[in-house]
Amino acid sequence: MFLGEFEYKIDEKGRVPIPPRFRRELKEGVVLTPGVEKCITAYPLPEWKKLAVCNFLVRMRLNGFRSE
Repeated sequence: MFLGEFEYKIDEKGRVPIPPRFRRELKEGVVLTPGVEKCITAYPLPEWKKLAVCNFLVRMRLNGFRSE
């Protein structure tokens, strides 16, 4: 889990810098999503994939899909 508050500006190419202490854990990729109160939420790619699978399974279950 990443916790912290960092103020960075988007550069002229539209990029957001990643704080140095998080770069190693994000080397496989990162997914950025809008957070609350004008924040950005960052997920390491492997964690995002897990969330996507869980979200898909929940939606399937809510729509009446059963794996039986």
